[in-house]
Amino acid sequence: MTDQTKASFISFKFDVMTFLALCGAMYLAYTAHTANMENTAKLSALLTKYEHTLDAAIAGDDVTLKRYRNNIKKTLDSLSPKERELMLALLKVEREGKAD
Repeated sequence: MTDQTKASFISFKFDVMTFLALCGAMYLAYTAHTANMENTAKLSALLTKYEHTLDAAIAGDDVTLKRYRNNIKKTLDSLSPKERELMLALLKVEREGKAD
């Protein structure tokens, strides 16, 4: 009689070069992710600064402020009742958030 061995369901083979390649790939992915997050933070800060500058410029010019308010009114008038309700609720939440 011959001994039959059952093949294992999971086999594990340790290869140093594969392990090093995996570690290198993980390091590169981590550094790329970190750089991406830093760039995202810089872009967000730049957009926030631009938004504040634009808001100040609009508020400082009466003609532009009037045109801006008219455009907002036209936009709200073009929305469906549900969309208008949602937009006004979002604006209310934003105002409350800025007040804190």
